[in-house]
Amino acid sequence: MQTKQHKSFTDMRFFTTLLLSVIAISAFSQTKGIRCIYATTYPIKQGFYELENKIVRDTILARAKADRKIYSLTAVNGIYLCTKEPSSVDKMPLMVDPRNIYVDLNDSIKVTQTFYVNKLYVVKSRAAKLDWDIEDKTETILGKICYKATLKQDPRITAWFTPEIPFACGPLGYYGLPGLVVRLTTINYTLNLESMTEVDNIELKEPTEGTAITEEEYSEKVDHNYKKLLDSADKVTYME
Repeated sequence: MQTKQHKSFTDMRFFTTLLLSVIAISAFSQTKGIRCIYATTYPIKQGFYELENKIVRDTILARAKADRKIYSLTAVNGIYLCTKEPSSVDKMPLMVDPRNIYVDLNDSIKVTQTFYVNKLYVVKSRAAKLDWDIEDKTETILGKICYKATLKQDPRITAWFTPEIPFACGPLGYYGLPGLVVRLTTINYTLNLESMTEVDNIELKEPTEGTAITEEEYSEKVDHNYKKLLDSADKVTYME
């Protein structure tokens, strides 16, 4: 059984590691950047296997297994840009499909370029503070000691990050952890870090292509169309 004294020491060592990581992140902000490549895996839920229609079941399973979205993440001087790469294999298309997510933590700016209902939108907003619950248990991923964190604003989002790579960023605009995110699980899929290279003398720019729209207008549009989709699904009738 773990004594209170031992637990206190373990907790202190854990938080000291995170504090040193924050200090390292600040030091790295003035040095070279990194470029990471992430690839997705699509979770195949049990319900798919239980579909009675074999053709539908086999089609969905084949698409889910073949789906492979590729995202690059470039980070330099407190600015991050996540880009969906053309090499992506979209066998499971997303209703809301982010193409570029630009985050400037120096000026608290976030710009999201998203493809939605056959149209490209650009949404500029404030880079809100993301709060995470960090666990003290670890897992070794790609040879790095990683910690698990859950996003307080949306517990469906979990991340594994490593303080050994002192960049407070992750794919799809998830940031604020004391180390690079090496695995991110969303409601759609899991993204895994596959490679990382150092970059220098690179300037990251906001995405500009697409219809400019406010965050509130975009949310209303998505909510409205989603409600229409649900209403239409409720009205579907099946022929005997």
